[in-house]
Amino acid sequence: MLTLDEILGIVYLQITGFGFLGNCILFFYTFNFLIAQRTRPKNLIIIHLAFSNAMVLLFRGIPTTTMLWRMTCFLDETGIRILAYKQRFTRSLSLCSTCLLSLFQAITISSNNSIWAQLKMRVPKCIIPCILLCWIINVPLNLILLIYHVGPENRTDSKYGCITGYRSLDIYNQKHVKFVLIAFVYDAFFVCLMTFSSAHMVWILYRHKKHVKHIHSNHFSTKISPETRATQAILLLVGIYIFFNIFSPIFALCMIYFQYTNTWMMHTSAFLSLWYPAVSPFILIYNDNQIPRTCAH
Repeated sequence: MLTLDEILGIVYLQITGFGFLGNCILFFYTFNFLIAQRTRPKNLIIIHLAFSNAMVLLFRGIPTTTMLWRMTCFLDETGIRILAYKQRFTRSLSLCSTCLLSLFQAITISSNNSIWAQLKMRVPKCIIPCILLCWIINVPLNLILLIYHVGPENRTDSKYGCITGYRSLDIYNQKHVKFVLIAFVYDAFFVCLMTFSSAHMVWILYRHKKHVKHIHSNHFSTKISPETRATQAILLLVGIYIFFNIFSPIFALCMIYFQYTNTWMMHTSAFLSLWYPAVSPFILIYNDNQIPRTCAH
């Protein structure tokens, strides 16, 4: 009979496997479409988002599964530190990509007055520099957080596998508190940007719906436009990201602040952190009709 840890390991592996497969499909078909058509600059952001989410699942889901299955850890202390860095770094890239996608769509569907028209013309040229800026900012920031040990406590016990647990926070150590605040402000900044851009898109969709009601009669088709479908999908992505990533840090902060580790809290935190990168590619695939057509062909 399977134990609870073995069942949890199977669940983690299934979420990781399906999510990784979905991100790979999204990445390769979006990349091929971008090469063939050379249009839709948003595809660059989707490619970066799919890559980031796939790496989140790879570096977080598989180590958690091996830990639950009591597999021997072949990494030394340095290897575990690198793994912890990759977990934090890929999560930051996923956050930046989601925020960038939300901002891009908010500008795209905005009205064509003079200010927004100029932004619409400039935004496609700024996508690659913005993606590069995400890497330039996240590489040193997460490296500093890792050096000062504000994050996972590493352990390479063969009985429990490779563990990236939580180090208790010394609230009297100003360096620890300082870097925790930096990480919190950094995440909160991008979450606020996503929230404001999402509110802007909701307002635009609301005005558009009222306008359409006055134009269309019962004899005309009210089919949803591709822009509206894309906007709704991105709003759903942002909502899922905020929902799952609010509760996961709460459990982590409780373990850090109260200086104890609880098994169910660790599993819940890790479980919630995997849902967004696993679900997001299927939302984007369902929204983009070209990917299912290509797969069917």
